Amino acid sequence: MTRQTRSSSGDSAPTFIHQNILQDPEKEICSFDSAHLSALKTSGIFPKGTVFRPFDREIRSDMVSDEWLCFNAFPFTLGLQFPFSEFITEFFNLTKISFSQTMPMLWRVLSVLDQIKNNHIPELSVHDLPLVYRLRCHGSCRFLFYSTSSDPLILRATRNEEEWKSKFFFVKRDSIPGGEDYPVKWLKKGRT
Repeated sequence: MTRQTRSSSGDSAPTFIHQNILQDPEKEICSFDSAHLSALKTSGIFPKGTVFRPFDREIRSDMVSDEWLCFNAFPFTLGLQFPFSEFITEFFNLTKISFSQTMPMLWRVLSVLDQIKNNHIPELSVHDLPLVYRLRCHGSCRFLFYSTSSDPLILRATRNEEEWKSKFFFVKRDSIPGGEDYPVKWLKKGRT
């Protein structure tokens, strides 16, 4: 069952829909506050003109809106910028996974493979991923890659990352390239 909520910032704020997916939402209260948003706005990671939603502790990463798109901060700590590369964009277009439901390990693998594609193997494709990884759902409909071999292609990609679940933010969909095309709701299937 979904329920709607208005932002604590006022009645004119858009309605967000609770998907009720998070297993322990109180442990995932947003910690990406106004200071983090201010730094992000001036970093050049997003295109000029991107509209960032003001910090709101009441909004969770699994809440959805036709107007706003949620991003985890983690991929940007790897040096990624938005719009993402063609390789990474193709992955999300193909899988229909929301950015906010991806675990750090998935971002590490995509980032390394993107660098390999750009610097060494230009013909590398997202369609090659099933040769070495399976996409799996793990806890609260979050996705990661599961190695198809006992020897993973990319070492140390499964390293734990502290507090990544609480570091997220929203941008206005119509202020970024392709924003209207990204999924609104989280994908709930377990394996692809």
